Amino acid sequence: MTAGSSLCLQLGSATTTDASSYSQVLSAKTTEELSMIKSLLLSMSIDKLDIVVESSELDTLYNPMELSNWVPSLKVDALVSVRVVNTAAVDVDLQPITTSFLLAGLSSVSERKESGGSRVLVASRKAAPVMSAAPLKKTTNVVTLNIGETGDDEDMIDEDGLLDENTLLAPPPAMNTQATANADDCSGRAPCDNCTCGRADSSASGRAPQQAPSSSCGKCHLGDAFRCASCPYLGKPAFKAGEEHLVLQLTDDL
Repeated sequence: MTAGSSLCLQLGSATTTDASSYSQVLSAKTTEELSMIKSLLLSMSIDKLDIVVESSELDTLYNPMELSNWVPSLKVDALVSVRVVNTAAVDVDLQPITTSFLLAGLSSVSERKESGGSRVLVASRKAAPVMSAAPLKKTTNVVTLNIGETGDDEDMIDEDGLLDENTLLAPPPAMNTQATANADDCSGRAPCDNCTCGRADSSASGRAPQQAPSSSCGKCHLGDAFRCASCPYLGKPAFKAGEEHLVLQLTDDL
């Protein structure tokens, strides 16, 4: 095929009535044959592409996505027409054709009905619009700083004058007189349970040992399942009889 030629594609059983007006007439009985024809025309430039298809074969042979594969071979302002013959015999939906024009980026030109009952839809390939970017206006903002001496220091504040040596460190919390006399950092209160200063050990000898309460039912050592609601050992683990004092000294590690 020579550059700037016209091509007619006959799909299925459809045929053109004016084959002599085309540079070449090709026929494709199946979609696979149509794809093979397209692969042979990749480097061709087409001025006019006419597709002829029977109305009864439009749904099976005309793929709306296929037309977009032919666009690279079309010249700018090339015309593409799809002729559907024998439309009077059946009710034909031409939506797939208009959809193919849209997907291929073609602009619809016309749609006409011929005397023989054929319907012809025509579209053209338009040149892609050239997008030009607006030039950016460059602006320069100049900021001038005067770092020279002004000779006026009356409004300047001395930062060191804002600090008072008496307020640099807050005084320690006051302790009561008895705690001060005893050198007691705990302010006279009882030692903490997790005491680490040694005060708990020094005062342990002066504490009275905690007495284990006696069991009225005799089953407290068996566990919570055998204890009453007011049992002093409720929530404690089971223990051997006679080890009640060990259970009361248990504490949580957390």
